Amino acid sequence: MRARISDSSKPSLACVIAVCVCLLWACTPVAKHGRLPRPGNKYATGFQIDDTLGMKRVRVFAPWNADSVMATYMISEPLERIGASSATHIGMLAELGLMDRLVGMCNPEVSYHELPESCKHLGDAMQPDCEKIIANGVQAMLYSTYAPSDQSAERMESVGIPVLYNNEWRESTPLARAEWIRFVAVFFDKLDVADSIFNAVDSVYNAISNQRSAVSNQLSVVSGLDFRGTWYVPAGGTYMGALFRDAGAKYAFADDERESSIPLTFEQALLTFADADVWLGCNVPSREALLEMNSQHALFKAYQTGRLYNFRKRCLPSGANDFWESGVVHPERILQDIIATLDGDTTFYYINPVK
Repeated sequence: MRARISDSSKPSLACVIAVCVCLLWACTPVAKHGRLPRPGNKYATGFQIDDTLGMKRVRVFAPWNADSVMATYMISEPLERIGASSATHIGMLAELGLMDRLVGMCNPEVSYHELPESCKHLGDAMQPDCEKIIANGVQAMLYSTYAPSDQSAERMESVGIPVLYNNEWRESTPLARAEWIRFVAVFFDKLDVADSIFNAVDSVYNAISNQRSAVSNQLSVVSGLDFRGTWYVPAGGTYMGALFRDAGAKYAFADDERESSIPLTFEQALLTFADADVWLGCNVPSREALLEMNSQHALFKAYQTGRLYNFRKRCLPSGANDFWESGVVHPERILQDIIATLDGDTTFYYINPVK
């Protein structure tokens, strides 16, 4: 199906994209499990960019079934007017110097970056407002989907709004997530810029990680906190699990290859992490607030020594957090922050000590 993307304000044609959204029971087969990087990528498994028929072909693979192609785009001209549904998309657009192309965003209050004055509110991220999207001349929506059946995406596509499935969240390593900047860039003919940015990030990240692999006196970490009786911690196969490993930290679930969080009872968490040296992702404003949630948090060594940290240094009163914007593109900064907590340093980019 060919979708001609036009701007309601009638400028010259900005982009022609052929969009094919495949149903789960009629999908193109790919490599088993899809865990190897797609051709042309160093790490990312969720998309692939090819040259064909004088155009760029972009395929997105289903997050819930890596053997399935969920969407195919054929790009002949760059987009001029884009909408975004997530703060992670803003981080990529800003890094690529494309904020002037952003004409609308869902929940704009969650953006840490300053948005253009022309950027309009496009409704809630979980239910974008199709009328506003069309009225503001949005040529395509950057969108993250989290389930095989997504009524919001289906609604947008049914009224002719192309949906660009930016599913970087599904990647299990920091560099694989960061590589999705290439996916965003290809729709604006900025692939060379994205490659330059990503290659620099890749080089720095790996240099830091390789250096940390030689550290013998590794400290241990605990992540998260108790919430209503459940304490979720990242498995070793997750994004945060990879960051702990690459920072050279000891982590109790490092060998657990699941790509999901692990639910623990408070008692299990205490048994596992009572002696952990550093507490990361302790998302509270103060030590007192942590005890108000559960007084037994004081039993942890990291609480007693004061080595408590959250990822909220770059936050706005609205709740916007740059950790979820530029942090997706720059995992090397997050890695450096985690290492700083392990080494007892006090200079951070995204991390804040909890006092």
